[in-house]
Amino acid sequence: MGDLGSLVKKLVEGDILVVSERGLKHAVNRFFGRSKWHHVMLYIGKGKVLEVTPRKGCHISKLDLARGSYKAYKAVRCRKLAAETRRKIAAAAVKLFLGKKFDWKQLVKVFSRRLLDWKGNKSRVEKHGYGNDIKGLICSNLVAITYHMTGHAIGSKWAPEYIMPRDYDMLGTAGGFEVVFERRLESGRGKNAA
Repeated sequence: MGDLGSLVKKLVEGDILVVSERGLKHAVNRFFGRSKWHHVMLYIGKGKVLEVTPRKGCHISKLDLARGSYKAYKAVRCRKLAAETRRKIAAAAVKLFLGKKFDWKQLVKVFSRRLLDWKGNKSRVEKHGYGNDIKGLICSNLVAITYHMTGHAIGSKWAPEYIMPRDYDMLGTAGGFEVVFERRLESGRGKNAA
């Protein structure tokens, strides 16, 4: 795994990973989301991520950045947070969301609300606690809600329920976040992003 293995070693709990995969369904997702990214995961430590997918819902999986289906990936960290706080964020996300279903209705709501720029975007998520009626999630909600609860919003314009993968692209430039690494893959090999 070489270079990719050393990248995984740079990650700490609470880091945010965004990826872009090859394939038509992922290209459609990126097109409607107006982003080069389509999937968001939360690093929970020991080489594992918490993610939400249509097939498995919210689950823990081994992070494999060498997967042939990836076109690009990026890791972002909130530099304002102490290591202990990042660990608590990762543990809270697992406790609150593991086993939740992927919510197709939420995906449609996010796309339609964002594409039409609908207002009335008050969050149902309480800070410092999970006090809402969200039964299912999409990947970008998982991370946005977790960070919102700790007082570190992913974006200021939209409630965490309406955050999209494209919102994570601006995190390296604002809000106390920094890009840990970003890679574009060509022919299955890691290349530095331009």
